[in-house]
Amino acid sequence: MVGGYVTGPLLISRSDRVVVAVRQVLAFPAGVEAEVEAHARGPRPAGPPPGPLHPPEHSLRFRVQFPDGRQAAQDDEAGLRSGRGPTLVVSSSESSSGGPDDGEDIRMTLWIWPLPPPGPVIVACSWPSRGLGEASVVLDATAIRAAASQAQPFWPSRET
Repeated sequence: MVGGYVTGPLLISRSDRVVVAVRQVLAFPAGVEAEVEAHARGPRPAGPPPGPLHPPEHSLRFRVQFPDGRQAAQDDEAGLRSGRGPTLVVSSSESSSGGPDDGEDIRMTLWIWPLPPPGPVIVACSWPSRGLGEASVVLDATAIRAAASQAQPFWPSRET
């Protein structure tokens, strides 16, 4: 299915060492897809070293809050288990790091289920290993729901 365009690009946070942005937000009848990217440069602040033993709470993490107060942290399945949502999962991710400026580049696709009720939807992120405590952007659920109604199947249905 081709999603309905909601918005983008949107800057979530920018400093002299870290940039986090939403490239685009697409809406579907079943949920919302947000393509995000983050870039860091320079030495990491003091803290745990990167690598496989690096705790997830120090990585780039996202959370979502719906207008009715329901919220979900990245990869927390409580909303799925309850059947009410929301859930926020990473459906794809790629990253690279290193080089002379100790850079790090991350691209992620986030899936948010279900469509939010009308009102402001907060998408927040943190990246403690790069010195970003928390930053957020507000999306309009009315625009999300309108875009979802514009989503189209890849191929038209066949009449039998």
